[in-house]
Amino acid sequence: MEEQKKLAAPRERVRLGKLLGNHSRHFLAFLICSAILVAAFAVSSVWLHRGGLEPDGSGDPGGNGPADTGPATGTPDSGQAGEPEPAPIPEGAVPVVSMDLSCAGYGENYIRNETVYSPDLPALREPSGSGALTFDPADGPVVLILHTHAQEAYLPEGTAWLEGTVGDSAYSQDVSRTVVAAGAALCQALNSAGVPALHCTELHGEDGTLRNSYSHAAECIRTYLSHYPSIRYVIDVHRDGILSSGGKYVRTLADGTAEPTAQVMAVVGTDGNGTAHPGWQNNLSLALRLRDALNSENPTLCRPVSLCNASYNQELAPCSLLLEIGSGGNSVGEAVRAAELTGAALARLIRQL
Repeated sequence: MEEQKKLAAPRERVRLGKLLGNHSRHFLAFLICSAILVAAFAVSSVWLHRGGLEPDGSGDPGGNGPADTGPATGTPDSGQAGEPEPAPIPEGAVPVVSMDLSCAGYGENYIRNETVYSPDLPALREPSGSGALTFDPADGPVVLILHTHAQEAYLPEGTAWLEGTVGDSAYSQDVSRTVVAAGAALCQALNSAGVPALHCTELHGEDGTLRNSYSHAAECIRTYLSHYPSIRYVIDVHRDGILSSGGKYVRTLADGTAEPTAQVMAVVGTDGNGTAHPGWQNNLSLALRLRDALNSENPTLCRPVSLCNASYNQELAPCSLLLEIGSGGNSVGEAVRAAELTGAALARLIRQL
C-alpha cells in the first residue's frame, strides 16, 4: 500500500500542475520538475526494496535460538523464476518472504561462530579432519534420525501470509506437516544409498510441549545406542524459525533449482557451556564437508555452519549433527526436497570415511 501511494503521488501532482498552468507558466514549470523528482524517488524506492533492502535499509533476517543468521545475508523476495505474483496481503497479516541465506559471497570457510574457539576450518574441511568412522552395513543401522522438537511445522504449499500470530502456525501434532516428514525423507535417502538408517518419530517434551525436550531426547538417544551399538551418527532434524528485520516470516529458498527447495543449515555444538564434549571438532568437520557437498551441486543449497556453545546432545554419539531443514516459512514439499538432497550427500560422505 505504501508503494502504491508513492507511485500515485507524482500523477496527482502532475494533474494539479495542469490545472494551475493557466495562471503561471513559471509555476507550471516548477510543478512539472517537482513531479519528475518525486516520480524518480518513488521508482528508486521500489527498486531498492525489490533489490533486497527492507524499508529500514537492512536486508538481514534475525533468527531465533541456535539458528540466528548473524551478519546481513538475506535477499528478500528472491523466489523461483516464473513464480506468480503474490496476492495482496490483508491488513494486519504477517507476510511470508523468500530469502537466500546461503551467504555464498562470504566464502566456503565462513561460519557463524558464537564461541571463543577459532577452529582451523581449512584443515577440518579435509577428509582426514573428520575422524574415520568405518562401518559395515551388515552390522546394523549406522545413522539414527530423531527430532528433539518434532512439533516444528511447515506451512501449507503456496502460503503467502499468516493471519493471527506466527506461533499459531509454527507447531503441529500432525507429523505429515512437521519436521518428521523431512526426517522420513532423509532416512529413506540414506537407506536407498546403502547407509542403514533408523527414524525415531517420538514427540519429546512434556505434555505435548517442548519443555525439557533435550533431556528427553538424550534418553531416547541412549536407548537407541544401547540397542544398536552399530550406530555411529545421530542426526537431530529441526526447522529454523526466522523473522526478518521488518517482521516478515522467512521462507529459506535455494536459488535456481528445478523445483522450490528449502535451504539447509548444520548446527554444531561444543563444550562451551561446560558439557564434556571432546569430539566436537569431528562434528564440525562433518558439517563443513556436508555444506561443501551440497553446495557443489548448487551454491545456495546450504547455509553456513552455526557453531554454538551448547552441546545439543551431540556428545552422546561418535558423530552428531543438528540439521535445520528449511524454516517455518517453507512448505513440507520444499523441506522434503532439501532432505532428499541432504541424505544423498551425507551418504556419500559416510561411505567415504
